[in-house]
Amino acid sequence: MRSIPYFLVFFIFALSACHSPNPKNIEGNKKILIGKWHRFSIANGYSEFDIDSQYIVFYNQKVGRFDLPYKIENDSLKYLTNQYAAKITYYGDSVLFEGNDSTEATLYRFKESRLPFKTIPEVKDSLSFASYIAGFDKRLTQEFEKAGIKISTPEEPVYEELLKKRE
Repeated sequence: MRSIPYFLVFFIFALSACHSPNPKNIEGNKKILIGKWHRFSIANGYSEFDIDSQYIVFYNQKVGRFDLPYKIENDSLKYLTNQYAAKITYYGDSVLFEGNDSTEATLYRFKESRLPFKTIPEVKDSLSFASYIAGFDKRLTQEFEKAGIKISTPEEPVYEELLKKRE
């Protein structure tokens, strides 16, 4: 008779141990994306991202600034106005996107949160735009130099060409 309560306790613990958290937690996946991110690739240059619960706003030297609405389905990100979708793998301070177009992109979280990314006006002759661009160009230069591209020499006009494409 004493074994029945022990059996019940064991059964309850066994059931709770079998219950694992749902890896397809949509709200949790969206929360890990929210914040300010950056990435660099030779093909696409340097980009900065500001992700909130509805939009991915990004800025880079080739296309300027624009925002795309998105949604999370299971472990994938899908743009609402574009055919692009990507599987999300979260690594703590970085996120890997494996796109349906056979591309991969790794975004790294900014350590400093004071970047005024969302406040950049689309008016390019404003003071706050000029201020943001000065910081952006400094961060862009650092990323090119980390990749081994010395942009301060006239023999390597890569940086200048990318800046011309920005406009």
